[in-house]
Amino acid sequence: MSEAVTENHGPVSVTIEDGVAVVLVDSPPVNAMGKAVLEGLGEVAARLHKDESVRVVVLTGGGTKAFMAGADISEFEQLRAAPGGMEKHSAWAGGVLAAWADLPQPVIAAVQASAVGGGLEIALTADIILSEPTAKFGLPEVKLGLIPGGGGTQRLPRRIGAQVAMELMFLGSVIDAARAEQLGLVNRLSEPGSVVEDARAMARKIAGHPRVAVQALKRATHEDLSAALVTEREIFLEVAQSEDFREGFSAFVEKRAPQFSHR
Repeated sequence: MSEAVTENHGPVSVTIEDGVAVVLVDSPPVNAMGKAVLEGLGEVAARLHKDESVRVVVLTGGGTKAFMAGADISEFEQLRAAPGGMEKHSAWAGGVLAAWADLPQPVIAAVQASAVGGGLEIALTADIILSEPTAKFGLPEVKLGLIPGGGGTQRLPRRIGAQVAMELMFLGSVIDAARAEQLGLVNRLSEPGSVVEDARAMARKIAGHPRVAVQALKRATHEDLSAALVTEREIFLEVAQSEDFREGFSAFVEKRAPQFSHR
């Protein structure tokens, strides 16, 4: 066995041992995908993409509140106020998630806490999702007057089927881990507290197979989502200009019920 080596990229660390890279996002309290987290995820993805010694990647979060959360609310307010801020951020964040989806290595998401909104969108870039039994999953953006903008409208239907995915997104539903497993969103549930070790164990098994064949399997299985993701981003930015999103966002920050005008 080789000695474990850990690198830190701001709030994102990567530990590599015996061909398995464990990537940990640790940005309390909810691992929100703010500037520092996105930068770290982007750096790690670029680093792993060119490292042939890494044969499998495990992605997980720190703490018990969230696997990862969406945009940092304090940063989001600044983005909305800056000319072109939303457009630039959406393109950048989408590029980071695309880099994770495009990794040549199989990626296992070890969901130790809830993956909702942006957290589910990055989990969906993984090839396999393992979960703690207490985690929850959902894309509830519609409740803010918005749509998922990080690939959720494309990757969730491909994972669980269009009809079920549309129901969840139209209602803004958040489901428990047992339901997520039943739908095929989650591959399997772990015993409490053991999801990361389960992911490591699965990763070691995959890493024991020939790298060329494993990566070819991933390439052959994945469809090209590029055009669909561009369309999603365009629609996301269009909806982000609506009166209802402004109201939904303000209501969320002010912790009150939104009063939508449907415009």
